[in-house]
Formats: sequence, structure tokens, C-alpha cells
Amino acid sequence: MKSVLLHEMTRSAFEEYLKENPDPVALVPIGSIEQHGPHLPLGTDSLAALAICKAVAERTSSFVVQVCLPGYSPHHMAFKGTITFSDQTLVSILLDTFESLRAHGVRKILVVNSHGGNAQIMAYAIRIGRRRTGACIVSPMAPPADPRAAAQNAMKYLDMHSGTGETSLALALFPELVEMDRVKDWKPTTRFAPGTEDLARPDRDDVVIASQIVMSYINDTHKLTSSGIYGFAAPQEASAEQGRKRFEERVKFLVDYVNLWKTVPSPEEV
Repeated sequence: MKSVLLHEMTRSAFEEYLKENPDPVALVPIGSIEQHGPHLPLGTDSLAALAICKAVAERTSSFVVQVCLPGYSPHHMAFKGTITFSDQTLVSILLDTFESLRAHGVRKILVVNSHGGNAQIMAYAIRIGRRRTGACIVSPMAPPADPRAAAQNAMKYLDMHSGTGETSLALALFPELVEMDRVKDWKPTTRFAPGTEDLARPDRDDVVIASQIVMSYINDTHKLTSSGIYGFAAPQEASAEQGRKRFEERVKFLVDYVNLWKTVPSPEEV
């Protein structure tokens, strides 16, 4: 195929692909159009999800269906440029996509989400989609090797949005869209919700539990940070090398998942 992207294929090419791959895996990236601090493109999440899906598809003979760029982002609407779907709209888009793919004989669908705000809505859509279509619809994520260390890092850096990690990924995948000069003098503006500050200490014995409570109090972005950058991980410390490592780790996990999944028959064949 000239492309792994469904919207770039001809109908004839896709029909030939289905004949050669009778039990294909469709990769569906979802992300957002939302503020990503002063320096990252508004479509950072969607661009990252698409890049991950393309890399996985190319290494597993799968194909990619990108049906939307916005996601569920009402918590960023105080910042200019954010476009949000309602929860019902995002669910409908995903369900329509699943049902369309199933109508063409696709029984394995993997959703790749790069925006935390989509997570619960995506999980609901997957649950309903599986029931309606009979297809196997999944969205796997590699678990942290050390949950305690992950919780400690989360509370120490709160590197959730547009900080070192996400900026590194952007520098690796679409550096031409990143404007690092806009954060050369950046300083953290993040503040925890009142009453949760003590729970956010990384040295707590119960940090795994405490960190989950802290995260449950994070709602509208403008109430957490004036810069639009969550946390204390400086974007100035980002590097393309860090981003490539993060990218390859996620791609490898998904490639291994898809390759193993392909050894198992689709639901209708079981």
C-alpha cells in the first residue's frame, strides 16, 4: 500500500488489502485540539496519536482510521484555541466508526488515545461498541514497572501537560511546530487544589493512594495553572532524544500487542 491511512487509500487498494489480510487490525487514534501551553501546537495530542498509529501500522501490516482531531476538552476552554466535543458527540463518533469498520468485516479495533480527558469516554464507547458490533475493541496501555516510583514522579513533577515529557515528544515528532522561544523564561505556576498539598508529597508511605486522590481534584486547567502547563517539569529541559525514547517505548508495546493479538482468532471465529 502507498499509505497505511484509510483516508489516503483508494477503495480498490483497501479491498485488495482486506483480501490479503482477512483478519486485519484497525488502529483508531484519538487526541484533542486544545491549548498546550504557549509553545506546543493545539493539535499536539492528535498529532502524537496519529504518529504512534502510523508507526505501529507500518510494522504490523495494520491500517489507521483517523476520524476526528478534537476530543473532550472542556477543562481547557478558558484558553484560546481549544475545540471540545461534548461527551455524547465523542461517543457517537467512536461508535459510528466501530460500526462502519465492522460492516466491512473488521473485527479487531485498537483505539490509541493521547489525551487524558478522553479516557473515561473512550472506555464507555469501547464497552458499548463491543456489545453492539461483536467486534473485539481494545485500548491497551503498558502498566508502570514500578507503581510507587511512578506515583512519586507524578507528585514530584506533575508532568501531565506540555511539560518536559510532552514537549520532548513534540520535538521528536513535529519539531517544526514547536516554539521553544516562548518558554525560555518559563517558571511553574501550578498550584494544587486547597487541602491536597500534603497528599502531594512524594515521600509519603501511601503515595500510590494519595496521588490518586490528588489527581481526582484536578479539574479546569485555568484554576490549576495560569501558563497552561501543568506541573513543575520544565519544558526547557525537553529534548528530541527523550521524546524518541518515549515514542519508541509506546510503539514497541503496541507492536508486540498487535502481533500477539493476531495469533488469536477474531470473536466470530472462536
